[in-house]
Amino acid sequence: MSLSLHIARTYLVAATLLSSSCGSSSSAPTPQTRPDIILISIDSLRPDHLGCYGYKRNTSPTIDRLAREGVRFVNAVSTTSWTLPAHAALFTGLYDSAHGVVNIDDQLADEHLTMAEILRNSGYQTVGFYGGPFLHPTYGLDQGFDAYFSCMTKVPEDADEQRYREFPVHDASHQDITGPRTLDRFNQWFSTISPQPFFLFLHLWDVHYDYTPPKRFIDLFDPDYTGTITADRYMKNPDITLEMSQRDFEHVLALYDGEIRFTDEILGQILKKLEEAGRLNNALVIVTSDHGEEFFEHGAKGHQTSLFEEVVRVPLIFYYPQRLKPGLVILDQARLIDVLPTVLELAQVNWPIHVQGRDLSPVFERQKLIAEPALLELLVFTQRIRGLRTNDYKVLVDQNLGQTAFYDLRTDPHELTNTTVGGGKENPTYVRALANLGEVTKQNNAYRELTLVAPPKKATISNSMKRRLESLGYVGGPNGDSSHGQTTQTGEAKNH
Repeated sequence: MSLSLHIARTYLVAATLLSSSCGSSSSAPTPQTRPDIILISIDSLRPDHLGCYGYKRNTSPTIDRLAREGVRFVNAVSTTSWTLPAHAALFTGLYDSAHGVVNIDDQLADEHLTMAEILRNSGYQTVGFYGGPFLHPTYGLDQGFDAYFSCMTKVPEDADEQRYREFPVHDASHQDITGPRTLDRFNQWFSTISPQPFFLFLHLWDVHYDYTPPKRFIDLFDPDYTGTITADRYMKNPDITLEMSQRDFEHVLALYDGEIRFTDEILGQILKKLEEAGRLNNALVIVTSDHGEEFFEHGAKGHQTSLFEEVVRVPLIFYYPQRLKPGLVILDQARLIDVLPTVLELAQVNWPIHVQGRDLSPVFERQKLIAEPALLELLVFTQRIRGLRTNDYKVLVDQNLGQTAFYDLRTDPHELTNTTVGGGKENPTYVRALANLGEVTKQNNAYRELTLVAPPKKATISNSMKRRLESLGYVGGPNGDSSHGQTTQTGEAKNH
């Protein structure tokens, strides 16, 4: 789709919102034929550490099975590189600056329609299980859930919002192990389930640092390690740096892989329970993530410091044996904002026309999608970084530093060479990409204004909480500085 047509569609959709509330070409099925819907978000999960995406280690047998029997998107991207705005985008089908939840004290406005709200209004029972702090109701992501369960073990369940904000939640959550509690709470809920179709949201947290998998998974992936490195207090661990030895670095990756296998096992037990009860026969299962993780590819660890491929690429798998041909692999770029309209279309539920994502279901019938770019944004704290990604290129702009970068993803998929200049002159492809980013940003701003949705509320975060977040690397670069701009500009990588 040309940018001019994309802009025209944006204005048309936004204007139509003022006079209409929903749109879908599908006729509504009876409740008995509607699929159960299971949306699984595995926090911090890189697709290139999954077997179905070509990884050499056996980290993901459950997810691999879903991919074999379902549809796998090779080029799926988030909207950002941290949890809160990415999940808001997943639930609303809107880019981050459109839904407005871009900072740690933002709360999704009640006026936004979420996936859970839409499905509940269409007759679904809705339940969510979350394991990480940014999914807490204080951030507004519980909208539309009949039941919404915390699976965190180190945060008081009876804490009201004020106590929750004051509690050192992030310190505690990084050391938490939530998978077993998620399984236990799921089993309790499932024992009382009715025949009514359900929407089940699972936020599985343990892949997020700190990496402390059960010993059996450490032994599985690195049985010969004799060093002393652990991933405890990961972001402030003085032993986990760019200068660490290759062998210690490999052990850190093994710990990350162990968390993936541990989480995959928990997921496998949940799906087995559903299968034994006959609830997978007519189920739509989606597996994705909010963002990936950096392992010093561009000098940083963790996430929320850049918009490089290692943090914005996410897995995306659709499993729906009643509708989808098994083993299909899609190369078209997909975005987190596309999940909402695709799920609702497959479930034959009318979906709001104000979403910015698009229905991906035509590719399930091997129809070619018109290529659309993905807007990437990192607007937390003082950071002002935006990017535009296609399957061919990525352009990044750090507004604060006045720096830009351009990567040809066809020849440089790891973003090692910034090619804003080539042969002594500005790269003409970069110039066009930069103009496209400006145009998409402009239309996104116009979209936000025309939809007239209320701005985000502010979840009051104390100064002490902000200081704790800063100490954990949630501001600027991995050490609390603003190192991202330099790495964007140079694209320097670690030779681990």
